[in-house]
Amino acid sequence: MSTQFFQRQETARTNTTWLVVLFFVAVLGIVGAAFAAGYAASDFAAHSNQGNMDGPKIDPVAIGTICGCVAGVVIVLGSLYQIVVLRAGGGSGVAESIGGRPLIANSANTNEKRLLNIVEEMAIASGTPVPPVYILDEPGINAFAAGYRPSDAVLGITRGAIENLNREQLQGVIAHEFSHVLNGDMRMNIRMIGILHGILLLSLIGRLLFEAIRFTGGSRSSSNDKGKGGIVIAMLVAGIAMMLIGWFGSFIGGLIKAAACRQREYLADASAVQFTRNPNGIGGALKQIGALSQHGRLQNPNASVASHLFFAQGVYEGLTSLLATHPPLPKRILAIDPNWDGKFLVTDQAQPSQDPLSQSAATTTSHASSAGLMGFDSSPTETEEIVSATVVRDAVAQVGAPEDVHYQYSASLLANIDSELKLAAGEPYSARSLVFALLLDRDLSIAAVQVESLRTTMSPQIVALTERLAPRVAASPEVMRLPLIDLALPMLRRMSAPQYEQFMRSFDSLIRADHRLSIFEWTLSQVLSRNLQSQYVRATHVATTYRTLAKLSSEVSVLLTMLARVGHTESQVAEVFKVAAARVPDVELQLVPANECSFQRLEQAIKQLRRASERRRGELLDACAASVEADGIVKVREAELLRGIADLLECPMPPLIVGHD
Repeated sequence: MSTQFFQRQETARTNTTWLVVLFFVAVLGIVGAAFAAGYAASDFAAHSNQGNMDGPKIDPVAIGTICGCVAGVVIVLGSLYQIVVLRAGGGSGVAESIGGRPLIANSANTNEKRLLNIVEEMAIASGTPVPPVYILDEPGINAFAAGYRPSDAVLGITRGAIENLNREQLQGVIAHEFSHVLNGDMRMNIRMIGILHGILLLSLIGRLLFEAIRFTGGSRSSSNDKGKGGIVIAMLVAGIAMMLIGWFGSFIGGLIKAAACRQREYLADASAVQFTRNPNGIGGALKQIGALSQHGRLQNPNASVASHLFFAQGVYEGLTSLLATHPPLPKRILAIDPNWDGKFLVTDQAQPSQDPLSQSAATTTSHASSAGLMGFDSSPTETEEIVSATVVRDAVAQVGAPEDVHYQYSASLLANIDSELKLAAGEPYSARSLVFALLLDRDLSIAAVQVESLRTTMSPQIVALTERLAPRVAASPEVMRLPLIDLALPMLRRMSAPQYEQFMRSFDSLIRADHRLSIFEWTLSQVLSRNLQSQYVRATHVATTYRTLAKLSSEVSVLLTMLARVGHTESQVAEVFKVAAARVPDVELQLVPANECSFQRLEQAIKQLRRASERRRGELLDACAASVEADGIVKVREAELLRGIADLLECPMPPLIVGHD
């Protein structure tokens, strides 16, 4: 098992912990400053009113304490409020707050088509759902990824990026953002927005307080204010102090963002090069940013709040680089291209008239054919498609770290998907029919029963479209099924809540129509539930509560038993289970009797296993792979189940390439 992905996940979790610690240190500093300001202002007022025996008695310590407590409460409540808002809106909320608009899948714009094709290739190659894409109408070159987990991630990119970057440069930028998704950086970044919101809120409150005091103080009658002049002055001083404290808070917040982000940008750049095997892609994009007059600057007023999310520096960081959330462009370029001459020259720009898919097809088909990637291109056979056991082992080792071979494979896969099916995946309406068509049984008599059940829950138009797509789905290789779902997910997320409920009822009725649950049906139901449910139902946070698997022995036993019983004969089950159990030697495991095995129990087990730490989930996935490839033969349905389990355990697994060894 490769520890790279799991180590990065743990590092991101540790960084988040340090972020919280720094936040509380900053809060203590700001509370102390608020106390000092309140004390000084009230002490000044007390001395000013020493000659006025009828004036109110002022206790500087009490006033300072009140100021400090108010500042602390404002920060904490402001941060909690923003965290709740972000959790409800997710990555889409962040994208819309900085002016993003969702990109239509079947857009007629050539540049937008090219962008979507690259995103789809990257997503399938990395084993993550295809994220919705948002366009920011900004002339600068920039991009970002936002969300809590890959299932609710979104990508944003500026109009300047898709118009000024060629295909390989755009690939480099998108690969960089996918690295943030896979490494756990994205989750930390969105949490940072919420945590720092309370600190930034103080400057706004201070400005409002200053304006209010100035207005009310200037309108008072002088005959009534002779004894209160010192208090008014003190309040004005307090307002100004609050503004200064707010500025100090903003400065501290900027330092925290800068400290947390810079090194991770270098890592994402290196990961993008590893993913695409093309340093000229991301290196050329960085050079284009340096050559463009706007660089990566964004005009939206909310851009500063999300400045640490961007591919390049998105806002002005001042005369010093102290608050810069990104390393200087020259340093990033030299890390990728040590021979760079230091000149920002405009290179090949995007050609809108060029077919956005032609370059992908041309560069990947020959590579794929020579490497044996297109196992489904061979003439039809009676046997089920087989995945090499070596590919299974390699894929587990490459969780969260896809390589160029996976990118080339996904590009070839997309180029060979039935055009009508791909078109259906790109529209919210037809995407539902595509899912239903994937569920229809190959046995026509069973399929007829399923269609009849669909008529009771969906409109005649969707039923008719499902029947039209069904023959094309049946004619497509099995390896196309999960990628088609990946392509449809962004459109399925656009359903309204009533449409989602109707869709899931119809989905369940199709599964139940033949009175049996296949591996693919269960896998598909789990993928849809995991990636769609959070859009319509308030998702509960899955906390890491298990640092070892010892307390999860029952759940691990269920998972490995179910895998041992899939694709193996009854006489092989015990031996396969033993092979898998050897990968988790510190856990006492027992083979579960066949009559106690069910998909429902498997689902419950996985819910608990998701609470294990990243490294323990990696060990578990390694054991799952050992079970699947124990007999040296991995069928596509076994591979689909393994990838489905990997997805549920939040371990993005690259494609298992049919026919490639």
